[in-house]
Order: sequence, then structure tokens, then C-alpha cells
Amino acid sequence: GGGENMDIPYCENRGNALSVIVDIPYAADVFLVDRLNFQNYQQGLDFKYYGGHYSQSPVKITVTNPGTYYLIVNDGGSGAQYHYRWQQN
Repeated sequence: GGGENMDIPYCENRGNALSVIVDIPYAADVFLVDRLNFQNYQQGLDFKYYGGHYSQSPVKITVTNPGTYYLIVNDGGSGAQYHYRWQQN
């Protein structure tokens, strides 16, 4: 162990909509997934997500279903920093 389990940002959608705004300094996959699909992702299974591959910043992804959502930013291992913020509507 140690280092494999990254700190994955997550947020609860308690309103009508939850958005995440992500500033990426590079092209990256930006996924917002619910709890079930996050578990599938961790286990290497197929998972459904909101978002996709983006080459321009900022990225905004909005979900409307209630629940907990996890933010996955896959930069291909470059390790560059990204910044994000949640917005509740």
C-alpha cells in the first residue's frame, strides 16, 4: 500500500444539480462518477461516467441525480496539478 489510493475528491448532490469546474493544464480525461461506478472503476470494471476527454480548460460537468459523486482526472500519469471547485444549484 501507500500511494496507490489517491485522494479522490467527492461531493454530495443535495440540490437540483451539482457541477464541478476543473482547471486542467493539459489534455486529460475528466470523469464524474457516482458511488457504484466509482467502485467499479476502482476494481477495474466497466463504469459509466459523466464527462470525457478534454483538451481545453476549464471543464464543467453537471449532474442532476442525487447522490455522492467522485471526480476522476486521468492525466496519463503526468502528475501535473489540476484545480477544481464544486457548485451546488
